[in-house]
Amino acid sequence: MGRRVYRHRLIVGSPPHTVAAGTPLHCEAVRIDVGPNAQHGVDFWTLHDDGAQELKRTFQVFGTGHDLPDGARYWGTTARTEDGLVWHLFELEA
Repeated sequence: MGRRVYRHRLIVGSPPHTVAAGTPLHCEAVRIDVGPNAQHGVDFWTLHDDGAQELKRTFQVFGTGHDLPDGARYWGTTARTEDGLVWHLFELEA
């Protein structure tokens, strides 16, 4: 069996997003479009084992100081953006 890495993208401020995902490996801040009104996002990469059953997992991005839902599981923090923002990736309970 092989293993693969897949990339997923979440938009900052969007509701929780459910994806077929393996174990999260890394997350990184991205800017979607250009200009002062461009959206912020977080790309994250997950490890998948070929042949293994894909798990449906729900993720959401939070800013520093924002309230977290009960049971949220931390997976990673992005480096500071050019705007000085830092985003945190959490998995939410199903």
